[in-house]
Amino acid sequence: MHAVALAPRFTAAPAARLALRARAGLTLLCLCAALAPLAARWIPDLATRLTCGVLIAAALLALSLASGKLAALRQFRELSWVLFAFALVQVLNNAIPRYVATYVLGESPTDANPLASTISGSVVMRLLETAIAIVPILVVARLVGLNLDSLYLSKRPGGRWLVFAIAAFVAVYVYIATIPLRPGSPIQQVLPIGANLTSQRVLALTPALLVMALSNAFQEELLFRGLFLQRYTLFFGAGVANVLQAAVFTVAHVDTTYSPMLLVFLVALVFPIGLLAGYMMRASNGIYVPAILHGAFDILIYLGFLASVA
Repeated sequence: MHAVALAPRFTAAPAARLALRARAGLTLLCLCAALAPLAARWIPDLATRLTCGVLIAAALLALSLASGKLAALRQFRELSWVLFAFALVQVLNNAIPRYVATYVLGESPTDANPLASTISGSVVMRLLETAIAIVPILVVARLVGLNLDSLYLSKRPGGRWLVFAIAAFVAVYVYIATIPLRPGSPIQQVLPIGANLTSQRVLALTPALLVMALSNAFQEELLFRGLFLQRYTLFFGAGVANVLQAAVFTVAHVDTTYSPMLLVFLVALVFPIGLLAGYMMRASNGIYVPAILHGAFDILIYLGFLASVA
């Protein structure tokens, strides 16, 4: 199949051609189009949830196809395609993991672990959800002609940014691994990591922990920053684009169940992480540095999951 011809780089400047009111309206539309697939997963009934998700994805697909034929929509072509890819990932993520966990692994999520009821099952489910995000995005990108540069995937990590990210990751891991040595640590009030967790158990869980934290981080960096950051920047500028993607990233965590202080978690942790990751992605011109940094923040979360089933 021949790829639909799209501009390989962002050379045009639609933002310069859009009036302030038009940009404000486009901002609202972008938020709604990105948040709608996320909101669909909050519907309790699975059949209704999947139906709504499919309808949203179908509407975005229709818009994407129309943008290739209608001159008035042509400047929004890449933006509409990445919104469709985002919605498609949400539909697949609402359907496939539940089936695999129940009928393939024979496991069910627990109150403390939304992935599975064993360590091995948790790792499998985490890798499955990562694949569900990455594969559709790359397939859509290939079919419609989006290059890897626009997803921040073509640049290999190197230099001072990589050293900084790895050093930060190691420092965070060491701090978290030694939390059991500091009973009553304030961080446990925001993200408890399980009762009676010892440093020895942390070391034993480390291989699974690293796989889960880094795979989730790479998935979310591609899903929220890789897809949207350059497209939003094209219309709104770097600052607004970064805030916009961080807002979507934050809303995606509204249904979090592992923090007893959800508002603090969202405002003081998730939103700043989104802003920092967006800045680091632009600064390093690649997805790998922010993914490593993001993985450092995820260590505590996944340690809690694993500790609950260990």
